Amino acid sequence: MDALVSTPTEDRYVNVRNLRFHYRVAGDPSNPPVVVLHGIMGHAREWDVLVGRLAATHRVLAVDQRGHGESDWVEEYTASVMADDLLALVEALDLGRPNVIGHSMGAMAAMLAAARRPEVVERLVVIDIGPDSVSSELARQLRQFVESLAAASYRSVDDALAVWTGDPLTQPQLLRHYVEHGLVADADGRYAWRFDCVGLTRFFDGVGEHELWDAVDHIECPVLVVRGEHSPILSVETASEMVRRLSDGRLAVIPNGSHDLGVQQPEAVGDAVARFLEQRPPHR
Repeated sequence: MDALVSTPTEDRYVNVRNLRFHYRVAGDPSNPPVVVLHGIMGHAREWDVLVGRLAATHRVLAVDQRGHGESDWVEEYTASVMADDLLALVEALDLGRPNVIGHSMGAMAAMLAAARRPEVVERLVVIDIGPDSVSSELARQLRQFVESLAAASYRSVDDALAVWTGDPLTQPQLLRHYVEHGLVADADGRYAWRFDCVGLTRFFDGVGEHELWDAVDHIECPVLVVRGEHSPILSVETASEMVRRLSDGRLAVIPNGSHDLGVQQPEAVGDAVARFLEQRPPHR
C-alpha cells in the first residue's frame, strides 16, 4: 500500500460505452456513494488524501476518466462525452444517486451531467473551475503544455518530477505521489505520461462558456464551489456569480491554494467537502 494513504482501497475495472474504465473504491459499501473525477492530466490516485478523508463515512469511487490513468484512450474527448461516461458509470455500478466531486475537467463533466440528469446527482462539488475558464488565456497555454508532453520520455521519476517544480504552494510529497502514479514505464525502462497528451488537446475545442453557464442555471442539487485562494483559473467574480445563479450554491475558499489543490491543500478541501456532505439532505 502507498505510504501516503492508509485507507484500504481496491482497484476495479468496468466496461461501459465500449470503453474499459479503471476506478478505485474505498469505504463501506453500505455508506452513501461519492464519485471523484480528476482534472486533465490527472488520475484516480491524485485525490487519495480526499478519498481517505471521506472513506470513513462514504463509499468513495475515484475514476480514471477516458484517456487517463488505466482507462482506455479514444478519439473523442469533450466535457459532454465525459458527462455521459459519468452517467453510464453511475448506472453500471448501481450507485443510485451519488454525490459527485469534480476537479477542473472533471467538474465540467459533472456539471453537465447534473444539469442533464438532475435525478442522478445528490450533491455536487465543483473544484476550481468556472464557465469562463475555458476561454481564458491560461486555458490556451494549458493546451500547448499538454501537447508538449506527448513526446516526453524520462530516465527516472525525478526527471519527470522536474517538469512540475516551481509552484511554492505544492506539497512535495503530494506532487511526487501524483507524478509516480501518472507515469508508465516502457520496455527500455523509460517513463512516459499515462494520459493521452495529443488526444486531450481536443478537449478544449469541445466545451464552451455558454454551455457551462447553461448547466449552472439548470443544476437542481446542492452545489459546493471550491476555489483556491490564489487560483488563476476561477476568479472571485465568476465563483460568486456561479453561487448566485445556482439554485442551492455555496462557496468555500481554500487558503494557500491555487488551481492544483490535489497537490496543494487536499486536506483543507477534504474538510470543506466533508462538512458539505454532512449537511442535512435537501428536501425533494
